[in-house]
Amino acid sequence: IMLKILLTGSSGLLGRHLKIEADRPSHQELDITKTISTQWLIDYDLIVHCAAYTNVEKAEIDKMECFDVNVRGTLKLLNLFPKTPFVYVSSEYAHKPVNFYSLTKSLAEQLVTYHTAPYLIIRTLFKPRPWKYPYAFKDQWTLGSYVNDIAPKIDEAIMNWDKKSKLIYIGHGGRKTMYDLAIETRLDVIPNSVDDIKTVRLPKDYK
Repeated sequence: IMLKILLTGSSGLLGRHLKIEADRPSHQELDITKTISTQWLIDYDLIVHCAAYTNVEKAEIDKMECFDVNVRGTLKLLNLFPKTPFVYVSSEYAHKPVNFYSLTKSLAEQLVTYHTAPYLIIRTLFKPRPWKYPYAFKDQWTLGSYVNDIAPKIDEAIMNWDKKSKLIYIGHGGRKTMYDLAIETRLDVIPNSVDDIKTVRLPKDYK
């Protein structure tokens, strides 16, 4: 049976890599911070919510924009689709929030747990392949990986979901540091420390 699925954030890094059959409105067509067109307010079987404000450093300055997208936008979707099973793509950072971005992801998770229909919260981390930064943290741990490894696992988790409300972690390749992940695709990466970053507090672990 073909499910009728709405995918938000389809033009983002993860959304572009997900293969699930879904309505994939662009950001211009469906902006969760604005009034949502009635063309999307139909009887979907499933909402897959990937749209998010993800700039961790900038979120410390643009708090309202980050909050509007990650918290208010999520709440708007939950209110618009109260009886529709809901998949929320969250972040490893949501476990113990240490900065404003991770706080908004944690708040959104809490809102999702009040959803009247079943929910699936997915905590994950994914990076573009190859590693695009000159540095990588030798003291920040993750279960995550490159988006081409993570997206198929999210596709699979969504399609095999038993519609029981739950929170899961999706990773690839086991526990590793960001530096371990970086050197898989870029050998000239320079190791640095989370403590070197002064503009935003970053977590050292996903646990």
